[in-house]
Amino acid sequence: MKNNSYSKETKIQASIMRNSGYSLSHIRKILNIKSDSQIIRWTIKYNQMGDSAFDIDLRGKTTGPGQGRPKTKFSSLEEEIKYLRMENEYLKKLRALQKNNQNINKL
Repeated sequence: MKNNSYSKETKIQASIMRNSGYSLSHIRKILNIKSDSQIIRWTIKYNQMGDSAFDIDLRGKTTGPGQGRPKTKFSSLEEEIKYLRMENEYLKKLRALQKNNQNINKL
């Protein structure tokens, strides 16, 4: 079965239609979406985060900090800089915790 990818606009439109009372089958037919559950997930995400819900690319299985596949494509330089700064802060904190843990183990 082929994985489908849908544009941000399609996801927002499906969410707005669902919030307006359209049935899942009607939305699937109009927007050519394969799954009811996908529309439900998009609607929940849209209701929680608004128009920016589909700007963030959450990929991979995340069970804790640093888990999942790292993002490799960015939509702007600012987004890449923000990502790299956050990654740098995370690594600094990790290094400090490891150093602190080594000091505790020496005692």
